[in-house]
Amino acid sequence: MSDDIFALFGAPPAPVVPVQVPKHVKAVQASIPPPLSIPPTPVSTTMTFFLSCTDLHLPSVQTTAQNMLRGAMSVLGAGGSTPKNSKPPECMIQVEVRNTNRMPLVHVDTLTTEKLRSRNPAFTVGIHYPNTLMESGAIPLDALVCFQVIMTEDGGPQGKSVAQTEISWANLRQNYDSGASVVYLPLRCLYTDAGVLTLRFARTAPVAHPLLSTQNEVVLGYAFPNANPSLLPTLVTEEMAEVAPSVQMPLVFLRQCRRELEGAYHLWRVRYNNAKKRLKHFGDADEAMGSGCDVFSIGVLQARKLVPVKSMRKVPSKGLMSPKGFMKQGGPPDVEHLNVHPFAVVLFNESSAPRAHLNASPWQVVGKTNTEYETTAPSWGANERAHLCPHGVPATTFFVSTGLNTKVDKAHPTQFVWYRPSRNQQISGAIQIDVCSENEVDGHQPPTAIGSVTLVLEDLRPLMSRDEASNVPNALAMHSANWFPIKTKQGDVVGEVQLEVQVRLTTVPFVLESEHETHFKKKAKADETPLFRLATQTMDRALRETMHIPNDVETYSIQFLHAHVKELGSQVKELDAMIRKAESRMESKTWFKGSTDKKKRDIQAFATNLHVSYLRKFNWPPSSSPRPSSQPEPPREIDLLDFSDDTSKLSLTERSPPQQQPQSNDNPAIATFATVTCGAPTAHAIPDEGLMELEDKLVKTHKEISLMANGMKNLYHGSVMVEGGNNFLSERPVLVPVYDEADGRAATEAEASDEGGSADTEKQKRGSTALWGKGQKSLFATKKGQAPGGATVVGHHREHFESLKYQYYFRKSVCVSQSVSALVTCFLAMLELHSDNLNVLQQWSQIGFLIGWESLISSQGKEWRMLSDAWVAIKCLERYSFQLDHTISDVVLEERSMDHEGYILRIPTKTDLKLGLISVTPVLFTQGINEMQSLANMVGSSGVELQSTINNASFKSLQNYHSKYLKTNLEQDSTAAHLLLDPLMAVVQSENAAAKNTRILLEASEVVRRLNGGRVTYCKSGKDRTAMSVTLEQARLLFKRPSGVNPLHLMGATEQLNIGPEELQAANLMREFGIRIEIAKKNVGRYKYSFNSIQRKMLPDIYRPPMSTIQDIVTSVTARDS
Repeated sequence: MSDDIFALFGAPPAPVVPVQVPKHVKAVQASIPPPLSIPPTPVSTTMTFFLSCTDLHLPSVQTTAQNMLRGAMSVLGAGGSTPKNSKPPECMIQVEVRNTNRMPLVHVDTLTTEKLRSRNPAFTVGIHYPNTLMESGAIPLDALVCFQVIMTEDGGPQGKSVAQTEISWANLRQNYDSGASVVYLPLRCLYTDAGVLTLRFARTAPVAHPLLSTQNEVVLGYAFPNANPSLLPTLVTEEMAEVAPSVQMPLVFLRQCRRELEGAYHLWRVRYNNAKKRLKHFGDADEAMGSGCDVFSIGVLQARKLVPVKSMRKVPSKGLMSPKGFMKQGGPPDVEHLNVHPFAVVLFNESSAPRAHLNASPWQVVGKTNTEYETTAPSWGANERAHLCPHGVPATTFFVSTGLNTKVDKAHPTQFVWYRPSRNQQISGAIQIDVCSENEVDGHQPPTAIGSVTLVLEDLRPLMSRDEASNVPNALAMHSANWFPIKTKQGDVVGEVQLEVQVRLTTVPFVLESEHETHFKKKAKADETPLFRLATQTMDRALRETMHIPNDVETYSIQFLHAHVKELGSQVKELDAMIRKAESRMESKTWFKGSTDKKKRDIQAFATNLHVSYLRKFNWPPSSSPRPSSQPEPPREIDLLDFSDDTSKLSLTERSPPQQQPQSNDNPAIATFATVTCGAPTAHAIPDEGLMELEDKLVKTHKEISLMANGMKNLYHGSVMVEGGNNFLSERPVLVPVYDEADGRAATEAEASDEGGSADTEKQKRGSTALWGKGQKSLFATKKGQAPGGATVVGHHREHFESLKYQYYFRKSVCVSQSVSALVTCFLAMLELHSDNLNVLQQWSQIGFLIGWESLISSQGKEWRMLSDAWVAIKCLERYSFQLDHTISDVVLEERSMDHEGYILRIPTKTDLKLGLISVTPVLFTQGINEMQSLANMVGSSGVELQSTINNASFKSLQNYHSKYLKTNLEQDSTAAHLLLDPLMAVVQSENAAAKNTRILLEASEVVRRLNGGRVTYCKSGKDRTAMSVTLEQARLLFKRPSGVNPLHLMGATEQLNIGPEELQAANLMREFGIRIEIAKKNVGRYKYSFNSIQRKMLPDIYRPPMSTIQDIVTSVTARDS
């Protein structure tokens, strides 16, 4: 019972056999002068301690055969001692918190150390109790913290407990809170009574974050064995936290993107509206009147009392003996042959002045009805006698003209509707209906004229009245349905036709919006912003040649404009959804985006698994007793020996400890290394081509446009132009059939016929009628003003180019949002670490901030597209600059100047650091390490070449930065500074496409840190391959050689780096027990990396996780998070 008292005061307990303190511990304690006072531990921290056993002398585990042999030798008198060459036992310590009934507390996790082979083990992995448990009272004061030493190779799968000890939670807390550095606990063991368990507290505070907002921090500690056994282990902590920029930066960035894209949307909307006005391409009459167009509608319903005309029968096209030829000659025997096959053609003439001569202006074809056969009283649209067609190909369809973009009313299939620009409610000209009889032998031959009806528009003025059905104020309308006489040229009446005429005149003027003015008014320059700049400056300069201020004479096909505006509107709406999601996440502080959410469209612009992590080295706190002011209360007030019956009523508040003074951390880190990790900055939810492929297409299309433009003087765009637009095309109208589907189908087919000249178009031409009289040869004659065929190709290329531009812009918005989030996180983390280092701050101000990205994704399959996205998203960060501003409270993103060259990120700071604009130099070094990269290397994938291209380009950027760095004279050893890039240059230049050149990654990371740059590591999801790389880099930092000595200088360029066993062991410990396995747990719900045994074997040796941390093959397939 007295053990607890000794443990409370930090002194060794009094076991049966006195504890022998190791000599090296005495030497260290003697060499450290006792401090005057020990400040209490900062409140917001994790209680961390490390366990080691002394004088335990665990026996070696013997096999059954060995035990039998020892027994036999003992019987024979030969002795049964343990052989000297037997290997030490494997053991670990399990730590469990139990209640007074010795039942485990279910809400407190059972903790374990790593497994270690030693008879007196000193464990590296620390035991951690977070402050949430310490402050919330989740563990009662009378709870027991129980320790068990377990030999894992004995006693079955769970191992065998060979030694135990315990301490009350109240005693452990008092030791920690009062400043004790070491607690000794006697071990109850069957083998010895001298065993002692040592608890050594690690008093470390996490990194302070005055600039970078963090949450859900995890701090874990390690005590790595020292190369000199007489010294204490190396105290190291790993820290990890979620960061606010993971949501804050997408919100700021996407708002900027939305402004730019919305401006482009307005510009293209103006173009679309102007094209609709030019082409009279409206959805209905109300839209046309609101757009400044008058509406004309005429229904050709039926005719009566038509006078039969002389037959136009000619020699049949087929032999009389053929069945079809016989039918054409005689037809059914019981049908009277009238030789009248009437159809009607509607024409429109608009004179420049009232009562002007009608032939002074051209007649325009409105449309043509179907043909009714063998009748003098046709009802058009009925097709009652189509079987009596004399030539066997009946014309059963209505046709409309492309000249006026005529439509057929759905509700009234026999009614033609067309629009014309408003003329201040003035009407002049005429509508003419020509009634003809179709040629009996061939419908393509000229028909026979029967007669016509002419309606003079000025005569309809008295019928005009207020249009009550229109939304346009003061609109006029007339509607009339009547029978009109059909007359020949000589004035003879040859029948009657029933017409339904409607005219609606608007008061809205017909005006086209200026695209030039909209460009500046709406700031519609999304395709000129820094975000639209290509990654490669040479390619970008070539593309800039096509970037110009839009004018009012460029035209695009209505089909393209409609689809393009719809797509831009969809992109703006999607950005809106992302912004709302970011606002919601900012409010709820939901900063983490797991790997299972990569393909969710509304959060695709958020970086996956974005965390900031730190590796920190500390000195051990000096060993001493607690200060008198922090000594515990006398036993008479608090029964620490558990004699009182009121222990259940104890609480920390009842003990009334002395008030703690303002605390400071007097055990600062002696070294801190920051690393940002995340998933690849790519558009997982957009399964199209990557950004590099889109850039290549943009440049290729631009070249094709330039080549074709140089070969033609005039480039018309191939869209249908009519009066009222800027280009007047005096055209012969083309008739196309009316379909039953959408309203715009006829117009769409019309434009297709204008632009194509395909076989289907020719078939439509052959199936139409020809216009008689007025000297016109055919309704299907080619337009006089139509551009040559090459212009149509150029038009298609321009439309394709515009479509690619905004496809590229939107995808880049998603990708760059992620890379900018990582950039700001990295910069703020480095700024916090170097805020007191004026040399580093001046370096950044003079030559910029270097950020080194490390990519572990392969160059095969889907990850090839991810690499394509990531390279462009990272490369474009060089167009960003930082401005530290103490006058703002939130991050601000703005364009650098009117030249559209870059953005400025204004970062709020507490004080004015008086630094200028800090540019950004991003570099990316990539090497795939998984099984897909092995496949790519074997088959010689083009992605391997992409890897080499990226690495070479990044090395050139690094060379430029290094040359600027040398001019700052910050390095004391100028020789080492000049040779800094030599090892990296050697491995980049000798990169082998058939091997995984992981040495590039290790060399690049070391160079970036030596140049005071930030480090970002990513793989597909930022948790598995990333974990292997970060832990390896951290292990190398822990066992780094003395400054200025780089062992890589002595290696060949193609030789792979040899990682020492102590480095690999440290990396594996952090992989199994560190923050990386915690990140994996956050993503997939279990402490496992998403590797199976086969995938693990395909990884390079230094990147392989411990076997205990991988999944089985079935789980790795069925529970994939990607």
